Amino acid sequence: MVVKILGSYGGRYRDFGTTCLQISEDIIIDAGNIMRSLGEDCLKINHVLLTHAHLDHIVDIPFLIDYTYKYREQPLEIIGHRETLDAVKDYVMNWNIWPEFSSIRLINSGDFAVVYRELRERDSMELNGFEIEVFPSNHTVPTLSYIIKKDGKGFLFTGDTYKNPLIWEKLNGDREIKALITEVSFPSYMHNLAEVSKHHTPKTLKGELENLNRTDVDLYVMHLKPNSLEEIKEEMKDLLPYVKILSDGDEIIIN
Repeated sequence: MVVKILGSYGGRYRDFGTTCLQISEDIIIDAGNIMRSLGEDCLKINHVLLTHAHLDHIVDIPFLIDYTYKYREQPLEIIGHRETLDAVKDYVMNWNIWPEFSSIRLINSGDFAVVYRELRERDSMELNGFEIEVFPSNHTVPTLSYIIKKDGKGFLFTGDTYKNPLIWEKLNGDREIKALITEVSFPSYMHNLAEVSKHHTPKTLKGELENLNRTDVDLYVMHLKPNSLEEIKEEMKDLLPYVKILSDGDEIIIN
């Protein structure tokens, strides 16, 4: 399995893309950087798995359906926690901010252009050959962490999170999970902001990683805030040199 990092940052600045991972040509996790990173290949996207409803994770959904609408033969499926889906429907795709595409029929098939699928906090599903399991993250709004597997191996993506014992329970108990993709958003001297907004600093992540009882898990972080990028990178070198910082365009091979 190859995971493509379409967007890796925790904010928009210049050409930095916000959170967006691609696991197959038609499935992405979060929608922070679809259009600029994929170009015409965005026409192949049919499933968007959402961790939560913060803007940097949903921003490209309206532009994706707007651009692909006239070509579509099947609906764009948006998958996530009920409160996440409600936020997209109530505050974005609501006719005031953007057309409410779940009530508009596709011209090529007659299906509705957008459909929503709810995942509960400890749910699982199969999607195009992928086994998908979710569990609650620890963030300021309802947020799902994802375990994605194919052919008996996979990765755990926490989305935005703070301290969460469920992460280590899953990793320590499941040897089929080969990689952890989590987040660091702020340098450690901004720990007060990090704690109240429920994000990691290098120091808090270092403390959490002490709960990992395995040495065969590849470790990655993303969601660095662009205005603190160099500070966080320097701190990560000192505290967590064995953790790879992801950038837009990176690929992770799960093996």
